[in-house]
This record gives sequence, structure tokens and C-alpha cells, in this order.
Amino acid sequence: MNINELEKDIQQHKNKSPETYNDIINVTIPFYMFYNKMMQGVCNLQEDLHKISNSELDVLASLIMSGDEKCILSPTKLYERLLFTSGAITKVLKKLEEKKYIIRVNNKFDKRSKLVQITPLGKKICTETLKEVILYENQCFSVLDKKEKELFKNMLIKVLKNF
Repeated sequence: MNINELEKDIQQHKNKSPETYNDIINVTIPFYMFYNKMMQGVCNLQEDLHKISNSELDVLASLIMSGDEKCILSPTKLYERLLFTSGAITKVLKKLEEKKYIIRVNNKFDKRSKLVQITPLGKKICTETLKEVILYENQCFSVLDKKEKELFKNMLIKVLKNF
């Protein structure tokens, strides 16, 4: 959908399908359009500059933020935190291991399982990528002044509290 035709398209929806129209569409459609454009930009940035997927970056960031001082977590803790399936986390971990961003270490409490630890290279890539992502996200919101950003944040938090 073209942003310039957004209002026309919404009005058309209202006229052609009044039984499925609701004024909330005036909020949700621009919200989804913004989110999709921003996430597409973030994913392109990650892939183009650092050859890392969103899922891979999420795992690396979780190891840094949620792991112990050695940045170690179990695969189970990772997929619980990231809402991945066990099969999905296995695929992501395999890719990260191939790229040398993580290593698997022995679990001293359970000899049958391995833990996941970020490598110095993984930490470097994660940090560099997150810096780029934050710069890009800042650019996405640059049309808003400080007061508008605060208002937007507060409105999103208010909506999130409804869940």
C-alpha cells in the first residue's frame, strides 16, 4: 500500500465493506506500515552489513543481556526467552556456531546437555550490529521531537498494559 493513497484506500474500504470497517483501521494500518518498513530496514541492515539474521542477533543479545557473567545460557532458556520452538533454536544455534559466534560448552550439572556461550567474535558482531540498528531506528523516529517521542512511548505503554 502506498502511503500517499492510504486515506483513499481506507475510505474505499469503508464504502465497499462497511461491515468490516472500524475507525481503528486509521490507527492500525499506518502502525503496521511503519512497523513493516522499519523492520524491513533493520533486517536489510543486519543482512547487508553483518550477514546476520534477526533471530541470530536476538540469540546473541540474549546471551549478553540474560546470561551469567560468562554470557552462558541453556538452549531451553534461550528459546523460552525468545519464544522460539526447540527446533527453531537448534537451527539458529547451528548457524551461529558455524559463524563462530557461539560455542557449546559442557554443562557441569547435566552431562547430557551442552550450554551456549557467546564468543568474543559473537559479542563484537552483536555490539556492532546493535549500534547500527539503534542508529537506523533513531533515523526512523527523527521526524518526531523529544516531546512527541515521549508521548508516543507513553501511548504504546498504555496500549501494552491492556494485554
